[in-house]
Order: sequence, then C-alpha cells, then structure tokens
Amino acid sequence: MTDSTDSPSVNSCVVKGKTYILLTGATGLVGRYLLRDLILRKQRVAVIARPTSKLSARQRVESIMQYWEKQLEKSLPRPIVIEGDICSENLGVSKRDAQWISENCVELIHNAAILKFEARTREDEPFRTNLNGTRNVLDFAKLQGIPDLHYVSTAYVCGKTSDVVMEDQLDTGQELRNDYEQSKFDAETLVQAAEGFRNVTIFRPAVIIGDSKTGFTSTYHGLFLYLRLIAMLVPHQKRDESGKHQTPIRLPMNGDEPRNLVPVDWVSAVIAHIVCTPDAHGRTYHLTPEECSSARQVIDSCCNYFNSAGVEYVGVDAKPDADDEFSKAIFENTRIYESYETSDPEFDRSNVDKWAGHLPCPAINESMIHRFIEFGEANRWGKSRVGAPKVEYWFDDELERIGQLAESIVGRLSATLDSSVTIGLDIKGEGGGQWTLAEIATGIRIVRGLPGEGSPILAIDGRHVAQLLDKLSIQDPESALGLFVDQFETTISLALR
Repeated sequence: MTDSTDSPSVNSCVVKGKTYILLTGATGLVGRYLLRDLILRKQRVAVIARPTSKLSARQRVESIMQYWEKQLEKSLPRPIVIEGDICSENLGVSKRDAQWISENCVELIHNAAILKFEARTREDEPFRTNLNGTRNVLDFAKLQGIPDLHYVSTAYVCGKTSDVVMEDQLDTGQELRNDYEQSKFDAETLVQAAEGFRNVTIFRPAVIIGDSKTGFTSTYHGLFLYLRLIAMLVPHQKRDESGKHQTPIRLPMNGDEPRNLVPVDWVSAVIAHIVCTPDAHGRTYHLTPEECSSARQVIDSCCNYFNSAGVEYVGVDAKPDADDEFSKAIFENTRIYESYETSDPEFDRSNVDKWAGHLPCPAINESMIHRFIEFGEANRWGKSRVGAPKVEYWFDDELERIGQLAESIVGRLSATLDSSVTIGLDIKGEGGGQWTLAEIATGIRIVRGLPGEGSPILAIDGRHVAQLLDKLSIQDPESALGLFVDQFETTISLALR
C-alpha cells in the first residue's frame, strides 16, 4: 500500500473532474449552517479554517459536525479540512493543499467576514478581513482555476437611504454608516469587477439573528447584544406591588420602525439552494424578510419574558433621556447601533422570490424571541466555551492501517479483479473523512477526497471502521475482515459492472 496523500501527481490522474465546493468562514455562524445544509444536500465540501490557540482547524470543524450529528441524530460525512487564513497571501495554504484545491474544487463560497464598525486605519479590522481577505480569495480562486464564485456580502452596502434598494444596484453615491459597511461595499465592488470567473453570485443578507427553531447563535452582535443587555439588567430592577420589574426608559423612536431581521437557518437554506441550482447563478440576492419586524415587537417580547414594564416610545426627535442608571446602561452599551435604530431600508427581493420563493423567511414572533433569550441564558451569553471534540480515531491518521485492511480484502477478491478499480471511501461520523482508493488491483494508493462522478463510493459509519481497527490492534484480522468485506465486495462489484 502506498500512501499518496503527499503526492499531488497521483491526485491528478485519479480524480476526474472537479466536484468539491470550497467554503471560507465555515466556523462562523452562517458558515456552520452552510456546512450542514450543503452536506445534507449531498454536496462534497472542503473548508479553509484557522486553528486557534486551543484547537486545531480540524478540531474546530469536527466540533461543529458533532453538534449537527447530535441535533440530527445521524452520522454525517466530513468535509475536507484545509488549514489556512484568508488574510494571508495564497490564503496561507500549503502548496500541496493549493494543488488539491486546483484539481478538485469547482465552486468557492466566500463567506468569511468580521463584524466590526470602527477601524483605526484601512489596514485594521474590518478592512483586513472583509476587504483585503476578499482580495486574497479572489486572487487565489483565479490562480487555482475555480470557475464559479459565490460571495456573501451584506444588504447594508446600500448605506443610509430611504429609497427602495434594488438587487442589481451597488454604487449610487450612498452614505455609508460605518467602516463595516464601507469594507463590505469595497469588497463587493472588487467581486463585481472580478474577471476570469464563469459565474459570480452575490448574497446580501440583512441582520442575521439566531436559529428560528432552536434559538442557537454563536455570536452576540446585533439583536443578541440587546437581548443580552436586557437579560443582565432587568432582573435586578425593583418590582412594583404587582411583581413587575420597573424599567422606566424613554426611547427616542416611535417603536414601529421596521427591522430587517433574518434567521440564520433561513439564510443558509436559501444560499445552499441557490448554490445547488446552477441556473440561478450569476445574480445578486437580497436575503431579506417578506415582512419586517419592529422595535416594539422585540421590546414587548422581552418585557413579557422578564415581566417588566416602563418603556416609553417618545419619537425620533426626542433626545435620549439617561438620568437613571438603567437608561444610562442601555444607551451607553447600544450606542454602536444608534444609526440603525430609526431607519431600515426597503429591499427589492425579486431574484430571491423567483429562485427561492418556496423557502419563506420565518416570521419573527414572541415565541422566537423567547427562544433566543432561553438559548442565551443556557449558553451564559457566549461564555460557555466548546472544548476539544472527543474522537477515538482520526481516520486521517490511520490511512496506513486502513490501506492494509483494504489490501487484505482485495487479496480475498483478487480473482474478480480483472482491471484497475477506483473506489471512494466516505467514512461518516466521528473523526471521519473522504478518500479515494486508487489502483486497487495493482496496489492501493490512498488519495485525499472522493473520486470523480461515476466511480462507486463505499460509505461507512466511522464506528464500524473503529471496530475494524480495534480488531487489528489485537491482531485479529480475520474477525475484522468479516465486519467489512461484504460492503467492500459489493462496492467493487459495482465498479466492475
């Protein structure tokens, strides 16, 4: 058995055609949902992820996959994990990884971004990631010959406007509120001007909030900043004779101002659907709700949850009244969003209605707001940290033994092997991954990633492979083969038809 994972030349002769989608930002809020939704749509996915001081790139991705398996109660295929950083030249990937991407990736979803409103210079965040990182991604994608590009922008590249914002417009001389909007506007300008791609598809989500069904979030910006603040302050306010917490605050708004809030699960569902619909490529999509929410709706939902009263809406011309400690704390901690509180544009969504109209955006209601608060409380408002995932076997580290096992099985079936056979090995679940077993009849080579379309795939749960390796560890190969040979033989038979 020859381990060819370090030999790019083997990849080029085994894998016919590009079949993988490359995803950036997979460990972020939207990214983790895209990872789930693309895999559930049976897409082959590769991700570029950074390590942290405590977790490797593959551990971070594995934690996300184990979370989804727990939610869905089934084993899932694993993406190809490539360590890198979009803020680095060539995305910080190795030459071997870059060549693998060139030979295997047909589409790129650039989803990585950072939400920061103020920058000291254009070399700092958010420009470093949102603009310079996007420039790096465009250069890398063109260099590797990836034909289709999908870019996750933001609806707020429109800036501050009272006009209806059309999906096909970008630069209208608009006033941008902050450096975040500027960085995304500049990045989308680069994307729209990019040459060398077959298709460029742009997604512009509005304010992304948590999961409409579970309340899950992994970031505490936007709506969740307000919810966290309210949850921290209201329970400590005095109660009146009826037991209600007294939260007297005069808000400089009417209360009925529209809010374009979109649940993350819907945003991901729409993006995944359009990515998987080639005829829908090459357009810009406003991922905005059919019906806006209102500030009053959100605030009243919070008051009902925490049994509080005292909020007054005193109009947009009134000045914030912060004489008491409660009001002062609210205004001081939400000042960053002040420019969004009294206006939110109306967005044209013709392309979304045409190509994803069967996926209606869930309406924001009190029950959903309560789910967000409940999740935040259970998650200690982001303080609960995810540790390293529990993995018995990282099968990527066991390729030599897996190859030995496969060669033993091939030896049993050698009489039926009249030609060279290529088989995909898709190990699902904990520690899993995807490989190609190439040149089976003459000496197995193991190549990262599944083979091109038309080749048979042996999909097997990682728990079964772990049993095989356990048997091999105690030098019981015959028993191990008995667990595996039937599935392997069936797959080889398919390859020889």
